[in-house]
Amino acid sequence: MLTANDILIGLEIAVAIMFIVVLYHALFIAVDVRKIVRRIENITGQLEDVFMKPISIAEHLMEYAIDLFEEKTTGSKKQKKKKAASKKGAKKTAET
Repeated sequence: MLTANDILIGLEIAVAIMFIVVLYHALFIAVDVRKIVRRIENITGQLEDVFMKPISIAEHLMEYAIDLFEEKTTGSKKQKKKKAASKKGAKKTAET
């Protein structure tokens, strides 16, 4: 006949086996989660590239436009200075 002590030992063995099975499944779950995380990182990297490309192009266009406007404004200021200097030179030559 089975005693209470024998039943407890049998339950402990069953719990130990179930615990080993749970750890075994946890191992596979961890490996699968790592694969999923790597794939998500890959997808987010691709999405980042897709979104950053037009933003980068827009940034380069803005820099180009700003450089053009700066060249025009500095060019027009230089022309005004040249005109003013030539007028002063013309007045000096006319006075002498």
